Amino acid sequence: MVAAAFATCENQYIAQHDAGIQLRDKLLQCFGMHPSFYTFAKTQEGKPYAVDAPFHFSISHSGTLCCCAISANLPFSKQVQEISLNMELSPCTPGPASWSWTDGILLLPEISGNIGVDIERVDFDANLDRLSKITKRYLHEADPPSNAADFYQSWTRREALGKFTGEGFFTKVPSHDVCLLSFQLKLQEQIYFLSMAYSP
Repeated sequence: MVAAAFATCENQYIAQHDAGIQLRDKLLQCFGMHPSFYTFAKTQEGKPYAVDAPFHFSISHSGTLCCCAISANLPFSKQVQEISLNMELSPCTPGPASWSWTDGILLLPEISGNIGVDIERVDFDANLDRLSKITKRYLHEADPPSNAADFYQSWTRREALGKFTGEGFFTKVPSHDVCLLSFQLKLQEQIYFLSMAYSP
């Protein structure tokens, strides 16, 4: 089971980091785990993880929106204080047969194991020529974007993959070793893309 939740925060690194940790701790409680029971660390490449824990997690933020996803083979029960935002969510890519969006929490019961998530706010005023150059330089497998939304969806998929492997943006993983799922989120007038990488 994967559960992903969202929070708003100030557009500053410390506030974004703190919001991600708070979401992680609240989601752990929804899985019946207490964060104080675990030691959190980072791999040599910088991927955060919990030592000898029965779960995986991934945190991402863009501007004033933060997301945390936790993967655990445990039942999920939203029994802690409010952790959700009033947002609209719609899938952009085919994914698992079963998922739900309830009270601002994304639940994917068929996914378990390692995960990586990335969220990005779409800058509709971004220069398309510049985005095309970035795509050509960094997203070699992606087609040139026809609009800003195309670019940001591709970017989140690459970032999610790098967080999944822990090797960062330039990771290379055979397509059969990882699945990618994308959603579009709307928070007030802002549009975001959320992508998740997970084991098939």
